[in-house]
Amino acid sequence: MGHLTAKTKQILKFTIKLVISGVAIAFVVSKIDLQQTWQQMLSVEWQFLLGALIVYSLSQMLSAMRLNTLFATLPLPLGTFMNMRLYWLGMFYNFFLPGGIGGDGYKVYYLKKHYRQSVKDLVRVIFDDRLSGLVVIVIYLLLFVSLGLDELPLPYREYYWILIPIVLVAYYVFLYLTGKESTSAFAKVLSYSFVVQGLQMTAASLILVSLAGWNASILNYMFLFLISSIASAIPITMGGVGARELAFILGSDYLGTSEPIALSLCVLFYLTSLVSSIPGLLFVIKPSLIEGKEHKGTHLYEH
Repeated sequence: MGHLTAKTKQILKFTIKLVISGVAIAFVVSKIDLQQTWQQMLSVEWQFLLGALIVYSLSQMLSAMRLNTLFATLPLPLGTFMNMRLYWLGMFYNFFLPGGIGGDGYKVYYLKKHYRQSVKDLVRVIFDDRLSGLVVIVIYLLLFVSLGLDELPLPYREYYWILIPIVLVAYYVFLYLTGKESTSAFAKVLSYSFVVQGLQMTAASLILVSLAGWNASILNYMFLFLISSIASAIPITMGGVGARELAFILGSDYLGTSEPIALSLCVLFYLTSLVSSIPGLLFVIKPSLIEGKEHKGTHLYEH
């Protein structure tokens, strides 16, 4: 076959992700009552969706601040509002260019071009940021397992919280080994991550309550929500499409949650996050707005 060109590899990668997403969605559709799920989504109250949108958007603002905390360790002194605009543009690309460079890739490209930062350092810091979110999700999962979820047949589950310090130490050691500078932001970054994930669970809970009422097993659904967040972060599908839905449906078999409600929650949360990313379109149309008037012509590392 010879050597594949970069473009061919990209097309092949895109195709594989598309196929995996398609297969996963097909499996979910075969397991679910689509009519019942559709009726379930139509029953949601817009006030709760609006509340979820506001809370989720707030979580993304804090996510941007968390990333900027890590940028500062390079040092890369981005202004708060410029960083926020760049982050929102990245969110938009994550949704609408899932098979391309994506939002993180664009951040690396933009900051390398305008601020003369090395690709290696930028990729490392962005990965540290993403990993902090994953670390906190794992910690929340360990707490959930320790405090409840009787449906999970796990041995000694009441002691799983003991693993939390190990997870935290492992994250710190990773930061130290890959770039000592990031360790100075360890506590602040994790604090942001706990709040960010807490807000996202709050947004998901608002949607759930609107779907199933206040008597819903919120802990069970939030456990599935966190599992689906991990599943969607694995880069084998189109922007996580198919992976998160599959996690919700398969998890429902173990936790006894309603599959139509679980899938409705999954889809509505995805749509909420998609709507939240729409302001990024403004910066796609006019990239010069990323800098803003107050920074125009003031790139620190350009001649």
